[in-house]
Amino acid sequence: MDLVARGLGLIAYVHELLVAFLLTAFVCLAARSFALLALVPGGRLVLAKRFLAGVAWLALGTLYGLFVLQALVVGPLAIAIAVALVLATVANLHWRHHRREQPCRPGLVDALAQAVAVLALLLIAAITLMRVGFLALTEDRPVLVVELTGETGTLPVRWAAPDQPLREERLVTHHVVFRTLDGLAVSDAWVYGDQVAVKGQVLRLPPLLNAAGVPNLFELAFAHNGWASAERHNAMPHVALKLPRIGPLAVHPWLRGLQQWVLARLEGGACSVRAVSTESTWFALVDAAGKPLQRRYTLVVTPGGLTTGERNGASGAPD
Repeated sequence: MDLVARGLGLIAYVHELLVAFLLTAFVCLAARSFALLALVPGGRLVLAKRFLAGVAWLALGTLYGLFVLQALVVGPLAIAIAVALVLATVANLHWRHHRREQPCRPGLVDALAQAVAVLALLLIAAITLMRVGFLALTEDRPVLVVELTGETGTLPVRWAAPDQPLREERLVTHHVVFRTLDGLAVSDAWVYGDQVAVKGQVLRLPPLLNAAGVPNLFELAFAHNGWASAERHNAMPHVALKLPRIGPLAVHPWLRGLQQWVLARLEGGACSVRAVSTESTWFALVDAAGKPLQRRYTLVVTPGGLTTGERNGASGAPD
């Protein structure tokens, strides 16, 4: 396992260096093409080719940067690679400038070598994009912490199950605290039931935007209780716990009508945008023996648009 971890770490490190190399290479190639317009004379066709090459390299670099900037890690070796490429470009321009009286006419071998170098550059760029896109499409984003304190209490509840007479009992409640990732409590509730979940809305963006590092937009609306069996689900009461509106889609109530209008237009267009209702997995409030649990869960939003909970912290009944 240690060897596998080292291998994966080496692959990630090489990928980071390749991203830095390619970004710098695209910028240097664009700058070289534009600089040759002023430094080395030529006919209209030659100047047009240089200008179009500069525009093409600049467009490729910009597009590539949009996808990989979130994966760019600036380290000493990456900086050294970038500096080396810049110096090589400056040296090449200096050499071409001093040979301007003797125009360089590459032969067939030189032309083939240039074509192979360009294709290799584009192939490496495509490979790095595949890895960046895969990581972006499989990344989970933590958005909320659900803390089960293990504290319990009782609460008188009156309810009537479907086709059943009215009942009133004192039900056991569990203390649940919803926190931001930095630990700030946004909601504090006493929940009866066997489990609790969080409900929200996710705006699914096109996969191309996800691969470019643009995450799906979301909004957490409320939490609600649940029961462990169908019999308890049908017989026991249900309650929703209002949460403060959390997430990029959360807007002021006055703007909610405008937001719904915009979302409806986006869904009806050709943007591949979908607003979907989503729910987290259930967070158990009690163990198999019915004892209260003391745990901390991290609620995450996946690029697929579904929310899921990951356990993080202690478990078991409190002392």
